[in-house]
Amino acid sequence: MQKRFFIVMITALLLVTGACRKSDGGPAMEEMPVQQEIEIKGDSMLYGLSCDGTTDSVVVIWPFSGDPVTLNCIEAKQAGRIIGKPQIGDWIGVMRNPEDSTEATMVINLDQLKGTWTYPVMPVMKDLQHMSKRMQKRMMENMPDSVKETFFVPREYGFTLKRGHVAVPVGRVMRANSLEDDSPVQYPDVRNYKGWYMLNGKLILVSGERTVLAAANQKHEPDVLDTLQFEYMDEDSLILVHHNMRYGFHRKANALEANALATKAQAKQDMRK
Repeated sequence: MQKRFFIVMITALLLVTGACRKSDGGPAMEEMPVQQEIEIKGDSMLYGLSCDGTTDSVVVIWPFSGDPVTLNCIEAKQAGRIIGKPQIGDWIGVMRNPEDSTEATMVINLDQLKGTWTYPVMPVMKDLQHMSKRMQKRMMENMPDSVKETFFVPREYGFTLKRGHVAVPVGRVMRANSLEDDSPVQYPDVRNYKGWYMLNGKLILVSGERTVLAAANQKHEPDVLDTLQFEYMDEDSLILVHHNMRYGFHRKANALEANALATKAQAKQDMRK
């Protein structure tokens, strides 16, 4: 009896796994470590794997605890609330209609969200920081192109979202000599991202917690939590809304690729000193 029961259980597991298999044929079970590992108080999002049967009008999700659930997502699709394109075996998050448990009001492909996302940033002349924008523009227009090419190199700022809810900042460029920065231009500060998680269909980015020397004592600054709403996502583009401002990001292979041009330009500047 024990042997028969064991065979039945293995067969059932294989059937469920086969229904939630990635499109490339690889088993979705290998992706289980990417699940929502921490429970966030007040979060009602359902997390799991996208299963066979998911279409533009229906999403089939296999929760990390429980049986597969089929939800209608027609209205979510029409409202632009399908963020990314869920493939079989992808890690997804689903918001359900509190008045109709069979309807999904939002679907996010969290596997597609992972990776490096950046946006371009330009420096400003240090002496221009206290001038009006009109004066800054006039000064920039009169600046020789040779100077602009040397110092006004765009950088990519953003973040890398990894498994285990780890976030890494993108934007820092290593200098050959970090003791003194005598460059005439200045870039905005890079946010020190360190974590991320989902909360009711919104992205929470965690930054801060850096050690600050205050007199003879050390203190830790509190974490900063940025709550961002999703507007759009595909393979290469991501649009987030923060404080009613829209931010467009582009996907990069990694942080090194994102700032390869800026790193090269910085190395040339350091060699001239």
